[in-house]
Amino acid sequence: MLKLRSLILSLLVMLVMLVMLAISPVYAQDATKEATFTVSLSSSKDLGKFLVGKDGLTLYSFTPDSVNTSVCYDKCATAWPPLTVDSADKLTTDAAILGTFGTFARKDGALQVTYNGMPLYYWFKDAKAGDTTGNRITRTWWVVPPATVYAHEDAKLGNVLVGLKGMTLYTYAKDTADTSACVDKCATNWPPLTVKTADAFVPGLYLPGKFNTITRADGTLQVTYNGQPLYYYAKDQAIGDATGENVGKVWFTVVPETLTVANKTDLGDFLTSFDGMTLYAFAKDTPGVSTCTGDCAKNWPAYTIGVNDRLAAGALKGKLDTIKVDADTLLVTYNGAPLYFFAKDKVPGDANGQNVGNVWAVVKP
Repeated sequence: MLKLRSLILSLLVMLVMLVMLAISPVYAQDATKEATFTVSLSSSKDLGKFLVGKDGLTLYSFTPDSVNTSVCYDKCATAWPPLTVDSADKLTTDAAILGTFGTFARKDGALQVTYNGMPLYYWFKDAKAGDTTGNRITRTWWVVPPATVYAHEDAKLGNVLVGLKGMTLYTYAKDTADTSACVDKCATNWPPLTVKTADAFVPGLYLPGKFNTITRADGTLQVTYNGQPLYYYAKDQAIGDATGENVGKVWFTVVPETLTVANKTDLGDFLTSFDGMTLYAFAKDTPGVSTCTGDCAKNWPAYTIGVNDRLAAGALKGKLDTIKVDADTLLVTYNGAPLYFFAKDKVPGDANGQNVGNVWAVVKP
């Protein structure tokens, strides 16, 4: 009887092995297929889903770039190698990534890959799949999530919200909180941004403000930002178009919040930049005037925005304003106090600059 059982067990083991051998080429083929994608998806606990290229290496976007145009060349391109393909028809992407991929010719003739018009790059210090060491560098390099809504730098309007495929989003002045007044012909001209389910909505990385959904009269779920329903404009034809701005003096592009609020037990509430980095005020400054220059500015970099960027206070009750730094740069102030980062703060939540020299302090909302 024992011999019979041993024989049966051996046959079962052999059968399992044969099945595994039979299906393994299928798995190998699928893995090979995934490996051939020019762009696919990865994820992490801190960043969620984001785009990756060859060998699973993380891809990044560069804030100073514009639609289908790169300003990263020479030393920049050595540190941030562009993602390129030999020809547009060799560009392959994971079907799970919603959005629009394309290419454009760089100055050297190479075809760089874009996602919703954003040129994509690697970071030379990322050594293996899963590394995201390039994220947040100089606060202009960012991992690229497949988000439903994210912020995009428009050449004329500054930082504005755009939808899944990079098309500009708008709000309607006649709407009320969590209620859309745009139906019928209005909704034909201004298609609402909708999602199939509330769980299907994915906000952009480091995008402060409150996103939600409302149910429209036709049953569809429309996305809202800080209670305001979001729309596209039918006359916008290409990524980067913002022809709906100020139409009828009731339609406007959407500015993401400039500041947000964090909390620590020992500090209470304090202001941070949109990406969560602690902001400080300098006791030697006077309202609307920055006195932190030279070595001070190296240790305490000012919180700056582009000259075309607009401010959005969100729920903050204090006054947001700016000081002109140069032709292209504005320094953000809150209630007159210039705002700064601390060079020794490395990640959101750090507040190592509190009370340094008895002249630096976090800024209370």
